[in-house]
Amino acid sequence: MTQGSSLPPLKKNDGKYGIIGLLLLLAAVLLWFFVRDCRPDPEPAPVEAAPEAEPRAQFAPEIEIPEEDGGLDPDGLEQAKPSSKSATTAQTRPADWICNGTIPASELSRVIRGQPSKQVQACYERRLKDDNLLQGSMRVLLTIGASGAVKAVSVGGSLKDQQVYNCVKRVARTWKFPKPENGCVRTEVPFQMMPKL
Repeated sequence: MTQGSSLPPLKKNDGKYGIIGLLLLLAAVLLWFFVRDCRPDPEPAPVEAAPEAEPRAQFAPEIEIPEEDGGLDPDGLEQAKPSSKSATTAQTRPADWICNGTIPASELSRVIRGQPSKQVQACYERRLKDDNLLQGSMRVLLTIGASGAVKAVSVGGSLKDQQVYNCVKRVARTWKFPKPENGCVRTEVPFQMMPKL
């Protein structure tokens, strides 16, 4: 006597219902994927416009830097004259924004080629000891007061080294220029900083 299974024997058509069920399930999953991908994307939330900046914050120096070979750009000093662009720093006051004075370019050049040029080079060389690949152009925007003293300094350029910039700002505040005619003067002094070979 053989022991039988508790399951009834399989019939000829029993497998086709399982296959049909699997195909229906597969069709439902595919339909769900297609419907999900066809839904439109939700609309992005509206972006609020940034509040308009105060008139003071809108002014920033925008100065092109001429590409020259090493050191102080010999032809880069323009005759100091009134500037239509306003450069503001934390120490400037509204009265400082308008500069109508002039200093001859030869006088500016004479002063810059003296001690100031050496001070800027020293700032750069001090930092060069830590980063021997440091090089690039630098522009120093000066506001020279009616007495000839530097009232405001802004430094920028492709050098992009804050330590050098801070050092140059510190030393530039000590520079003395001839008294401008008709009030204060804004001028830009370009430097090309490269390691000496």
